[in-house]
Amino acid sequence: MPTIHLIHGFIGFGKTTIAKRLEKELPAIRYTHDELMIQTYGRNPEDFSQERFDIIDKIIKEKTIEEIKNGNNVILDYGFWEKETRKKYYNWAKKITPNVLFHAVQCDLLLAKKRVLERTKNHIEEFYIDEEIFNDRLKRFEPMTKEEGFPVVFYKTDHT
Repeated sequence: MPTIHLIHGFIGFGKTTIAKRLEKELPAIRYTHDELMIQTYGRNPEDFSQERFDIIDKIIKEKTIEEIKNGNNVILDYGFWEKETRKKYYNWAKKITPNVLFHAVQCDLLLAKKRVLERTKNHIEEFYIDEEIFNDRLKRFEPMTKEEGFPVVFYKTDHT
């Protein structure tokens, strides 16, 4: 039975690095919301409305359902910042397959900010995220805890 892997963590924590590794190891089909948003709307996060997010989300959900039906593992490299969002996606995924697993990526916030600012400066194909945007988005981030009760594997990515 295929599994849906939900990648949790904040900007710069190393979520996509973990997701890409899992993509090869499992193997799995990886969907990264950010990549589809950039391909469709460009790299400036200020251009992303909830409506645009929802369009991309719908596409990814449809593709996920199709891949699971075809027997493929799927990785959703979303971040799942808020507890309620994690609960919502976990319950949605459980309707598709009984095998759902979170991968919670943890990292020192100062290191994550440094990574993000360097990435913004050196990789024009990535989201444009400056310190103000990083700090603003951080207000929405709720780190996952074991008490949430999800099946979860924790990762520490505090190395550079």
